[in-house]
Amino acid sequence: MNIGIFEDVIQGVDKYVDDILNEGFQDIQIGEDLFKNVNARGIDQLVVFLNEHYPMYKADLNFVRRSPLNQEEPNFIHTDDMMGDLTAILYLNTEHPETDGTTLYYKGEKMCILRSRYNRLVVFPSHLYHSRNIYDNFGYAEKARLIQVCFLKKK
Repeated sequence: MNIGIFEDVIQGVDKYVDDILNEGFQDIQIGEDLFKNVNARGIDQLVVFLNEHYPMYKADLNFVRRSPLNQEEPNFIHTDDMMGDLTAILYLNTEHPETDGTTLYYKGEKMCILRSRYNRLVVFPSHLYHSRNIYDNFGYAEKARLIQVCFLKKK
């Protein structure tokens, strides 16, 4: 099982984040799940980066999610296997709790705890169970948890 961790993925990341925040967020229904505070993205710097590093895959769904403290989420520990073959998460908070990030699970046990860092990207197989490290999220408005998620499907 391969887990990719990349640093400083987005060039001009401060402007990139400002542009996302200025575009705003909306709620999107995907199947039975309601995803709150989402900004749908097309082909952007993250997709270009992923295409270069994962040429056997194609970006299928790409969005940014803002998750303020106590926002209800559709699930906690979950897989993304219905969304694609790889899950990519880009952390976009300059300030965040030390414990922020993503936990990966194997057979119901914590396997790996990935810590967030501004402009850090983690990529892992979508069939792995995972969760955000902070159940209740954190922050409000521009200080709320901010991640970009992209699902990749094998070509």
